[in-house]
Amino acid sequence: MARRVLVLGGGVGGVVAARRLSQVLSKKGEYEVILVSAESYFDFKPLYVDVALHYGRVDELRVPLKGLEKYKVRVIIDRVKRVDPANRLVVAEGSSYEYDYLVISLGVRYGWEEYPGLERAGYHNYTLEGAIELAEAISRFKRSRLLVLVPEVPHRCGIYPYEIATQLAQNYRKLGRDIRVTLMVPKSRMFQRFGPDVERAWMRMLEETGVEYVLHSGLEEVDPEKRVVRAGNVEERYDLLIKIPPSRLPEPLAVSEGFQCKDDPRWSPVRPRTFQHPKYDDVFLVGEHSMPSAGLPSAGAPVHYAANLASEVILNDIIGGYPVLGYYKTVYCVTYYGVGGLAMGAEVFYDEETGKWDFTGYTITSAPMARLLKEAYYRGFVRSLA
Repeated sequence: MARRVLVLGGGVGGVVAARRLSQVLSKKGEYEVILVSAESYFDFKPLYVDVALHYGRVDELRVPLKGLEKYKVRVIIDRVKRVDPANRLVVAEGSSYEYDYLVISLGVRYGWEEYPGLERAGYHNYTLEGAIELAEAISRFKRSRLLVLVPEVPHRCGIYPYEIATQLAQNYRKLGRDIRVTLMVPKSRMFQRFGPDVERAWMRMLEETGVEYVLHSGLEEVDPEKRVVRAGNVEERYDLLIKIPPSRLPEPLAVSEGFQCKDDPRWSPVRPRTFQHPKYDDVFLVGEHSMPSAGLPSAGAPVHYAANLASEVILNDIIGGYPVLGYYKTVYCVTYYGVGGLAMGAEVFYDEETGKWDFTGYTITSAPMARLLKEAYYRGFVRSLA
């Protein structure tokens, strides 16, 4: 019977890990790589904003996960319920799955209920349905006050609120519309992890696009009837609210023993150097749910990096002497920057003193070409799975 590497989650982390592992292990014969996903489609979620802003179509971001079969990955559509690492077992709705190695990349759960009124108010594009609804709301929007609200940090894709706020502000200005765009974020400095160079670039773009930058001391409630957001130090009114979801641990991990950080239950524990579970060497956690525990942002680029590194660790363990990706690597991130683009780099390294990953960010260029690079890479990644 073939030994089994089981991958949970059909997002970026799961797809990257399954594809990399199968590319090597399929040649050996005694191993199979199985990906279990609740959804039959891979959605490239960073492109949801393109749908919301009418830049892209659904068919440009979605492909069937069965496309992974050309990489000799077996795809099973089933919803994971819990993980039992002591018995090397994953329990799902349709069946239970044994494994020799387990890679978990289940994203995050959106904790709208954490703040009074937040679930009922406003729009978002963190799901495809949400992106379509936001696109319709933006098309109808004719009034004066648009508010982008960040309830807490860290959250999924830290750059996104700045991307959408500056894009909307610059678009409205070009159209000659009198729309005030406000970005309301917690007082903790989101950009301190990216370094002063990246922070300066984004503060400059907020100023150039006229986005009002409001720092709050802690969200208290959202009143959808009065269209007002209340925080400890400030109150902001809005005509259209775009909200960022609070991140919470995915339900299958929240109900499984040993998968919730004691000091911050929003995240799963991990050994940062290898992204292994603190207790189980055969379990790897490479989703947004584990990035903050490793010292990394909860975003796609770190997840991609973690999935590659965890895959190399598994291959080294199976094959013996297999070269593991180095602990120092350049990671690139290309973002929307107003209606243009911004290319950023980060030197990622493992800090022996802190026992976590760290990185120094820097800007490469801010130009229309950077936007084209972002769109080309994203759509190319999707097409590689078709």
